Formats: sequence, structure tokens, C-alpha cells
Amino acid sequence: MVLPTDVYPQESLYYLGGLTMESLKKNGSRMGLVDLFLELNKKTVVGISLFALILDWLFLIEAATVEDDGVVELCF
Repeated sequence: MVLPTDVYPQESLYYLGGLTMESLKKNGSRMGLVDLFLELNKKTVVGISLFALILDWLFLIEAATVEDDGVVELCF
């Protein structure tokens, strides 16, 4: 859910996408998928399915890309 109306804001894609981008910025705008997943789980607990949805969301809004070798990179 992009903008939740009946759950905590911390469970929205906007919030989780922001945490993900913050982790990427802190680590030089590039991280491996597993490293990024582990870094995000230090801040809040997310499952692998939700992590994939977060990456999809960031890709759709052209904020991040995932390269063929599994590296996630910010687009700005």
C-alpha cells in the first residue's frame, strides 16, 4: 500500500522507500541487494516480499535501479 489509511505510517511504501534511500545515501549511493536488505532490517523489520515491493516502488518512481549484478543504485 502506497499511502495507508488504516495502518501505521511506518508500514507505507513512502516511509520504507525513504529508509531505503537513506541507507543507500549513507553507503555511497550503491549497495548489494543482500547488504541493503540487512541494513534496512537494522532500522525496521521487513520481509523479503516487502523489500522487493519497496525496490519496485523506487524503480517506478525512477529513484533507484537494480543492476544485473545485484547492485542497487540511486538515480540522483
